[in-house]
Formats: sequence, structure tokens, C-alpha cells
Amino acid sequence: MASWNASELPERDRFPYWKEVLCEAYIALNPTLEGERPFRGEVRAHLLDSINVTTISSSRQKVHRRRLEISRMPQEVYFLNFQMKGQCRMMQGGREALLEPGDFSLVDSTQPYLNDYCSDDWTQYSFRIPRALLKPLLRQPDKQTAIKITNANPIASVAGDYLKSIARNVEQIETAATPIANHIVELVAMAAGVSVGAEDRARGALRAQLSRSLVRFIGANAADPELTPAKAAQHFRISVRYVHLLLEESGETFSRLLLRRRLERCADDLRAEAVGSIGEIAFRWGFNDLSHFSRTFRGHFGVAPRDYRSR
Repeated sequence: MASWNASELPERDRFPYWKEVLCEAYIALNPTLEGERPFRGEVRAHLLDSINVTTISSSRQKVHRRRLEISRMPQEVYFLNFQMKGQCRMMQGGREALLEPGDFSLVDSTQPYLNDYCSDDWTQYSFRIPRALLKPLLRQPDKQTAIKITNANPIASVAGDYLKSIARNVEQIETAATPIANHIVELVAMAAGVSVGAEDRARGALRAQLSRSLVRFIGANAADPELTPAKAAQHFRISVRYVHLLLEESGETFSRLLLRRRLERCADDLRAEAVGSIGEIAFRWGFNDLSHFSRTFRGHFGVAPRDYRSR
């Protein structure tokens, strides 16, 4: 992983250094300083097969890619910028997308664009994707940049979960770089608007990621005593039947997976000697019958909860 931190330099040297950082970590760009606060900026970058994954944060600035920068470095890529903190206004081709945390958008390096980072404190995950990989999958590639993609769209929500997971764990997943890079391209195409000829390929990636997101959702909400397939379906804006189908394909059922996650959370608390009685721990993780909890815990771990805790 490569990293750069302008804040480590004397204040007068920070922004000149930052201009060099953006060129090295991304592409030829022309940043301009905004605001009156002392500049700070940091980038971490990791190459995942053909996709460069970066985390960038700084104070206010505008980043231009003009005809001059395009001619100086005519690299053909898309940048997908995923807003994690603060705001960014992305502009290209007469379109404008104001990104809030959780939103993402694309820009095309072969045409001029402007990213206006209009917050004093912002963070983005940025994915540099070869244009040759993504453009053939887009329905209208010349009109799909600087379009705001939000997690209100269920497909974009699933794609966003995947992108965040990749950016946070990019150093640990290098051994599976190629299939992960392919999944990124396919999911981004589905979220932005996929071409007719690429729908089947992209839907396969979406289905696989939706299944993973569903499993994570069940684990994250195991404490909810009212968690049901209908609640999960509502969250992902899919049918209850599709929830069951996705889990069946991985050899699971909703009830079995939920029960196992609840038992695992209870076991974690018992091992950690969490505050509370065994009954309180059971109720904390969604059980509403102590005798049922004790039976299922013994069946899963081979010992009663009390013996598990004492050991």
C-alpha cells in the first residue's frame, strides 16, 4: 500500500506537495485551494488487479481535469467516488451530482470534469477503473457520469455495501484480486445502468453480493426479536420468496441462520463474562424463552450455558 500525508510537512509546502500526490495516486489533475484553514490532505492507495482503490481525505479544495491535463496524461479510466464524509459536487458534461455520505458517482478521465470538495472535512473512497472494462457494460456511457447514485436504490445499496467492504479490507484480499475487480465492475454497471447485452453477466454478480449482504444483515440484526424474512425483504426491497431463494442457494434457511447467529453472540458474551445473567444475555440477543434458549444452546455447543460460562 502507498500512502501520502501532506499534513506532515510545513504548512507552506503542503499544497505544492499535494498537487504531486494527486498526479501520482490518480491522474494528471489541477487542484485549487479553497477556504482559509491550513491545508491538510491524506491518501492511501492499493492496486487490486487493474483497479486502484484509494481512501482520500482533506480540507476544502476543487480538483479540475482540463484539456491541458488530458493531453498531458491521456489515460482512459473512470473514477468512481464514494462519499463517506462531507460533501462533493461532481460536474461533467453539463451534469452535476452533489454527493452526501453514502452516495457515489462516476467521472470519465477522457473528458473535462470538476470535483468540488465543498466541506472543510471530507473523506472519499475512490476506485480507478479502466475505461475498457466498464464502458462496454454501461447503457449510455456518455450520459452516465456525474449522476448521483444513492442507497435509496436497492441495487445501488448492495453495490455500495460491497464497495465499502472492499475499500476497508483491500490489503487483506489481494489473493482474490481478479474476481473481486470483476465484481466491482459488474456491480457498478448494474447500479449506474447496465447495457442490455451485459445484463446477465452483471446480474450474476449482483445476486451473489445480495446473498452476502443478506447474511450480513441477519448477523447485524440478530438482537432484534422481531427480525423476520419479511423485515429483511423490506430492507433490501425484494420479495420474501427471493430472500428464501437466496439463502437456499447457499444451503441455509433464514431461521437456522438467525438462530446460529444469536447463539454465537450469546456465546461471545458468555466467554467475555459480559455483565448480566444468562437470561439477560439470552434476551439481549433476541431469545424470548429461557428454556428454549438453554435447549438450543446445549444442542449447538454440547454444554449448558452455565457450564459454558464457567469454563
